[in-house]
Amino acid sequence: MTLWDSSALVMCYLPAERDHTKAKNLLASGPRHGGTALIRPEATSALVRRRGRDRAGCDAVLALLESHLKAFDLVPVDDSLLDRSVALIRAHALRSAGAIHLAGAVQAWRDVPKAPIRFVTADADQARAARTEGLRVVELRP
Repeated sequence: MTLWDSSALVMCYLPAERDHTKAKNLLASGPRHGGTALIRPEATSALVRRRGRDRAGCDAVLALLESHLKAFDLVPVDDSLLDRSVALIRAHALRSAGAIHLAGAVQAWRDVPKAPIRFVTADADQARAARTEGLRVVELRP
């Protein structure tokens, strides 16, 4: 399973990003993708802000994002996940949203420890923390 941070997922929809093709290929590979439920508003916000006044282009990109997210396994953001994210913030000095995404990946990995899980991010601090937590990481360059 491939678990995504918002920073990496939005690269799939932004051709100007350095690792756009790599991100798109990751999204096209494998049958299962996931992340936390926070990925929906975060990715939507990032894409709306990046597309600016191009309303038609923005609507098309958001429709594509939503169609992809319908196939994602999304981990709900509940008290348990928030508690784990606080622990990750304290251990690794992460930003809050990044810690929530990482907490979801750590939870999925611990729930099914033998499953091949990879965590995709474009945040170097989050990538280091994920490796420290024992996850296999795919790090994209923005």
